[in-house]
This record gives sequence, C-alpha cells and structure tokens, in this order.
Amino acid sequence: MEKKELLQALKKGMLAERDSIELYQKALDDSRDEEVRAFFQDRVEEEKRHYNYLLSYYNDIQEGKELTDYSQEAADVEAEKIFSEQFLRRIGEKQILFSAISTAVLLEKDSLQHYKNLAQDADQPELKSFFNKMGQWETEHYVDVLNIQKEAEKYYWEINDFEPF
Repeated sequence: MEKKELLQALKKGMLAERDSIELYQKALDDSRDEEVRAFFQDRVEEEKRHYNYLLSYYNDIQEGKELTDYSQEAADVEAEKIFSEQFLRRIGEKQILFSAISTAVLLEKDSLQHYKNLAQDADQPELKSFFNKMGQWETEHYVDVLNIQKEAEKYYWEINDFEPF
C-alpha cells in the first residue's frame, strides 16, 4: 500500500472513531442510569484510544519514522458481555439511547470491515498486526451493540405500543 493511500485510510479510520466518540458521548450525556452511563463512558474511552493509535501511526508515517507495533499496547479483546435486564430496558425505553445503539451497530460494522481490509492490504508486519487488533476490537464492539440492540428491541416495541403484524 502506498504512503498516500495508507494515510487516507488512516484518516478514514480516525473520522469513524470520532463519529463513534461523539455518538457514545451524546448517549452518555442523555442517560441517568449508572449501568448505561458506565457502558457509554467505557465506549467513549475505548474509541479515544483507537483514535490516538491511528493518529500516532498517521504522524509516524507522515514523518517517515520507523513504525511501532501499537497492537501490543492495545487491550486484549474481551469476552462477550452480559447486560442486565435493567440496562436493556433503559436502552429500549429511551429513543435517543436506542437510536445510538442502532447507529453504533452500523458504525462498528463499517469499522471492523475497514480494519480487516487494511490488515489484508498491509505490507508491513507492524501495520498488519495493528489493523488485525483494531479489527478484533471493533468486532467485539459490534457484537456487543448488536446484542444490545436485539435484546432492547422488545422493550422499545413494548414501550411504543407496537405489535408485529
């Protein structure tokens, strides 16, 4: 992958991370439930770390520095989380939170595919390892928000008095 193409791909990743930060921060600001707030706060912090890793690579590549393998600094992918019924109800009850989760599903899916594609195209081992780690991280996020969306949906429909045909 050429330098210009790689820098553009990193910029795309940074923009996606910023979108996620904003989305999760707005959801955090709109919730009073401690479990919900803790979830969104955790996501804000993780997305900020992702952004900073991408920014570091961007700066290093732009300046022609030798690349560091940041994947070693990245936290290990966690096991699938179990969310309480109260947490799922709070997400389903509040339109802004349910919308945030639904949007997060799309953002996380797009990000995981972006990083997997970059890992496949990366020539340097440091970048390949890093993009694989980012893909794993985004896959974890995707699975979490997809599960939340599926489980909170029943509360969303119930609260809005919707019934299937």
